Amino acid sequence: MSITKVASVSPDLMPFVVFRANIEKREPRDDDDVAIFNVHGTSSNFVVFLDAGKTPEEVKEEMGPYNVVISNTDWTRMVQELERKVQYLEATRGE
Repeated sequence: MSITKVASVSPDLMPFVVFRANIEKREPRDDDDVAIFNVHGTSSNFVVFLDAGKTPEEVKEEMGPYNVVISNTDWTRMVQELERKVQYLEATRGE
């Protein structure tokens, strides 16, 4: 799994980002954070937009229909990134 800005996504992975954005009916922005999971044993990838305020439960719901299974290590890294975004928002809002 990698966590990066859309602007830094390699050209070979960008179609997966665009595909996920189309599902979510959104335009990917260069400053959007994404987690990109390689689907083991395939050349496919699953993308999650790490929007501020998105919860781990919402991510699980996104993954559910696709039967995505990720390692505990990758899950923990992604949850930490979501928590970091919440902490940043709270700090900038003065909460």
